[in-house]
Amino acid sequence: MPNTKLIMLEKKLEKLKSEPDNAELVIALNDISLACIHSDPQKAKKYALEAYDLARVLGIMNQQAKSSLLLGLFYLELGNFAEAESQCRTAMQIYESLDDKNGIASVHSRLGNIFLAHSQIDTALEHFHLALKKKQECDVDRKKLASFYFNVGVCYAELDRFELAISFYEHAKTVWEESGNRTHLACLYHNLGTVFSKKEELENAREYYQKSLDISKEMGDKRIFASALNNLGTVQNKLGNNESALDCYAKSLDLYEELGNKRGVAHSCVCIGRIHTKLGHLEEGEEFIMKGLVIARNLEIKDVEILCLESTIDLYEAKGDLQKALTYSWKLNTCEEEHLNEKSMEKIAGLQVQFETEKKEKEAEIYRLKNVELSRMNDQLRDTLTHVKKLQGMLPICASCKKVRDDDGYWQQIESYISDNSDAEITRGICPECMIKLYGEGLFREKLPT
Repeated sequence: MPNTKLIMLEKKLEKLKSEPDNAELVIALNDISLACIHSDPQKAKKYALEAYDLARVLGIMNQQAKSSLLLGLFYLELGNFAEAESQCRTAMQIYESLDDKNGIASVHSRLGNIFLAHSQIDTALEHFHLALKKKQECDVDRKKLASFYFNVGVCYAELDRFELAISFYEHAKTVWEESGNRTHLACLYHNLGTVFSKKEELENAREYYQKSLDISKEMGDKRIFASALNNLGTVQNKLGNNESALDCYAKSLDLYEELGNKRGVAHSCVCIGRIHTKLGHLEEGEEFIMKGLVIARNLEIKDVEILCLESTIDLYEAKGDLQKALTYSWKLNTCEEEHLNEKSMEKIAGLQVQFETEKKEKEAEIYRLKNVELSRMNDQLRDTLTHVKKLQGMLPICASCKKVRDDDGYWQQIESYISDNSDAEITRGICPECMIKLYGEGLFREKLPT
């Protein structure tokens, strides 16, 4: 977001702070949190927490949920997946209580991003599909569905299910090309280039990477431009265009250094080193590969370190130094085992978090159902007590005819009153005293034994 817009939001916020219990203040706090989530994450967290507390006090539940979702995004940026998921689950509970389908879709989408970053692709795909389904239930314009199709496509691409990935990307592509959404198109074209590169359809891959380059250059998006350049270099390398590949890698290296993206620097270095090795420029190749290896090791970027070690083995084999090649082969085996163990531990940790979260949700649901049943029983008891109280206290009865006066002042036969105000059923009979009065004492004289 441009700085000018951020400045405008901050000015608006200052004006609203003169009325601290204002609902507009909550909205402004969330808006500014979203605006600076990438540029200043700590500021974004501060505003989201402030918005959450004020929304809770004012009872603005949808904004409270939005604040939780923003906090989830903050923790996702930090790589704290457990806390990010916890914040999203909080938002989900609120949105579900409001039956807010748009909000529920947003939470599923964010959960998908969390699991995608955690390399739990199947779980991410499940959430993205749920987000798309929930959004479709809102009967929204198809323009608003494009990003949801895109996310599903990303998961299918990660799972190497390329045809499905292309199918979902095409849905998003049609919408964004019609609307002229250049920012999203730059990213989409880049992803399509990657899919076609994996499929070894190199001309298609080159075409889409070039489209991404053109748009990102026009818009000044150096992050996408650097990535597209690096990937285009890989395509040119596969096509045997070594000089073009070197040119792409060198430009992407400059951009990554400018952006401070160490991972990008390491990857571009090893790619440049591999081309030099291929061309027989072994000293240049060693310089770049070693530079990439040092960065990857210092930052513990195992996948890039593996690529560097593989390139180092090829380099020393080309130089005829088989002892060094063997040494780096051992290092490569160790690194691959460590990388595999890390991935396994990450997956186990992610599954543990998911299990604990689902366990808490089930316990909360059981508690809620128990409360519902208890409330129902209390209501029944209250009704019963109210009913019983109708037959308690002073009951006016006529001294002559024995009629009863009800709460409205009307006189009723006592049988009618009891029937109307209790569950008792009236049956008729004659007591012994009345029996004597009506039929005489002879009826009740006991028969003496003979």
